[in-house]
Amino acid sequence: MISWQQCPTQWQPSLDVGINLFAIGSPCASPASTLEALKGRALVAGVESGPSVPGILGWFYPDEADARGLTGTSLPALPAGVRFLTITAHFASAAAPLPSGRGMYPGLVAAADMIGFDLYPLQELCRRDLVPVVFDAQQELEALAPAKPTFQWIEARGMRCGNTRATSIAPATIRAESWLSLAAGAHGLAFFPPDWDLFAPPVIRNIVARIHQLEPALLQPAQPVRVEASPGVRASARTYHGAVYVIAVNGGTTATNIRLTVPGLANRTLLTLGRPKRLIARADAFADRLGPLDVRIYVAPPPG
Repeated sequence: MISWQQCPTQWQPSLDVGINLFAIGSPCASPASTLEALKGRALVAGVESGPSVPGILGWFYPDEADARGLTGTSLPALPAGVRFLTITAHFASAAAPLPSGRGMYPGLVAAADMIGFDLYPLQELCRRDLVPVVFDAQQELEALAPAKPTFQWIEARGMRCGNTRATSIAPATIRAESWLSLAAGAHGLAFFPPDWDLFAPPVIRNIVARIHQLEPALLQPAQPVRVEASPGVRASARTYHGAVYVIAVNGGTTATNIRLTVPGLANRTLLTLGRPKRLIARADAFADRLGPLDVRIYVAPPPG
């Protein structure tokens, strides 16, 4: 759970909601001063580069390296530690390629230990209909960076597209984007810009709490789920110790009936986390109804 270039007054509120990696390189703090202030309560990574700092986790390459024309061979050298890389969404099929094409991405990915990207459908692209692409692009990043941990930047306040009904950031948009990313296989979430909206901290706290509850299952390989619903719904499943976990998110603008088919689910009963509702699967499939931006997590206990 990553925050970006926050100043000292923001650290405690971020710690309170569960941020455990602070990426620091802003004028108001240095990696060394952040390490001293946090006193082991979270990890610290430097931004772009700097002097070697004992205790620092690693360093972020220049932000959106692909948009800067950097390649795996032209990335700057970093001090020892974990190498983080954030790229734009232009690697994904839903976005137009940059002028240098998509051939740069394997080299960039190979140079880093942890790879993330930013999409910001609401406040960078100003497109409400692109929220489901958070899932699609994350899946493509998993294919681009197999066996490497990935993360995605989640928009946590208004930036460029205003506070219109179609593009405004709200608790539901933060929740939906976060779980679309996790459902598609992300190992981490990052929140941007540094100064979140006032309603964001409790939403992020609840997301972190649910992640901790499900963490062993979330770390299992994502399994495909067949979705019969309106085009905005995305879903995936995990299996852990015989239990099946299904994450479904309606990234669309209207409520929809869904039918999800999970191979191997058979005729089991599913619990809906946070709700009293139980569902019965028949021949691997079950049905439900999701409102706009609804997130549902279903758990089928092991047989017997």
